[in-house]
Amino acid sequence: TPGAPPAAPPATASIAGPIKIGVIQAELALLQTRDGQAAKADMDKKFGPKAEVLQKQKADIDDLQNKLERGSTTMAQAAKDELQRQITTKTKNLQREAQDFQDEQQAEENKVLAELEEKMKAVIAKYASDNGLSLILNVASENTPVLWMSQQLDITQPIIEAYDKAYPNKGMAAPARAPGAAAPKPPAATAPKPPAVPPAKP
Repeated sequence: TPGAPPAAPPATASIAGPIKIGVIQAELALLQTRDGQAAKADMDKKFGPKAEVLQKQKADIDDLQNKLERGSTTMAQAAKDELQRQITTKTKNLQREAQDFQDEQQAEENKVLAELEEKMKAVIAKYASDNGLSLILNVASENTPVLWMSQQLDITQPIIEAYDKAYPNKGMAAPARAPGAAAPKPPAATAPKPPAVPPAKP
């Protein structure tokens, strides 16, 4: 008798409908929300005056350095030594103050942005659920693997609007962490940076 026919392969489950994808410039979205703009204004107000003081100190050092270079062939050695001493002392002081400023600013940024990130994650998760999105990609990074995309996939502006609608008042508390993919971290540097300080000469 002929052998039994081979068993049919098991049926594979089909995906119900197409997979919907959205792309977002997460950092831009966060900074353009009302909360993001208010946070930047607060940081500028808090750290701007100190940054200006540091810039002034840097300009003073540059003036002394220029004076030393202009008088290199005409000034007495004692005068040149005194100028160099002032430059070295002021540069070391500026380096220390600039580092303290940067540390304080970074700590404040981390504190402020941590709360905003939690709010943004909740908004993105709700938007994805409400609009049937299976995947949201952040294309803000220069190292993003996305080489091309249709602008129809960009949900940056809708997310900004959804965030401002969810949190109309600055300072509203973030809800419990929403499930799903986490939103990428927004950039730091929302406040003025201290001046770049060259190493002090020995």
